[in-house]
Amino acid sequence: MNLQAIDESNRSAHYYLTPEDECYFLHEFSARKGFNYSPGNQFIYNFKKSPLTRNEPQYQYKKQAIANAIAWLRGIFGEVDGVYDSCTFVPIPPSKLQTDPAYDDRMWQVVTGLCQGTPADAREMITQSDSYEAAHLVGEGGNRIKPGQLEALYRLDGVAPRPTVLLFDDVLSAGCHFVAAKRKILAQYPQTRIIGFFLARRVLPDVKGFLGAIE
Repeated sequence: MNLQAIDESNRSAHYYLTPEDECYFLHEFSARKGFNYSPGNQFIYNFKKSPLTRNEPQYQYKKQAIANAIAWLRGIFGEVDGVYDSCTFVPIPPSKLQTDPAYDDRMWQVVTGLCQGTPADAREMITQSDSYEAAHLVGEGGNRIKPGQLEALYRLDGVAPRPTVLLFDDVLSAGCHFVAAKRKILAQYPQTRIIGFFLARRVLPDVKGFLGAIE
């Protein structure tokens, strides 16, 4: 499994990102397509299974998806000299507070698994003051939370990070969460280099190609 970069060839699909944002991803997740559409879709559907299903047989697929994500990332970061010594590894927090039954710590599990047995500074550096509706549940065109609103909810743990912060999240959509987290960190630690790593990036349907095909 190889990391791919967000660059001029694909950045336009992620509305809030600019050329100054450093982001990488593993899979592509095709929006409005089903579980069987691609390996990326299968992985993300399993990875995002609700914690409310933890007592159901299907939850085993979520556990396997988390284990796969850890293995992929360990394979990648294990080949980068000094990364565990020089970086702070931080999951972008989920939409729900820890007191909510739907709270999902899947990215924290990935980060801790990735850093286990290493000298990495891995912590939940960012928390939030309130829950909100997850973007994938709001749907396209819905009233999704904006970076400024999200930044206002975010809180830092007060411990200075290492020179580089690696932010981890599952799906890169518009880039709202990454931008909000980056802004929050830079406001307090302006010299920090911040890099985003995503298990998948969202790919929207080719509307023009679809319309051309039916003309």
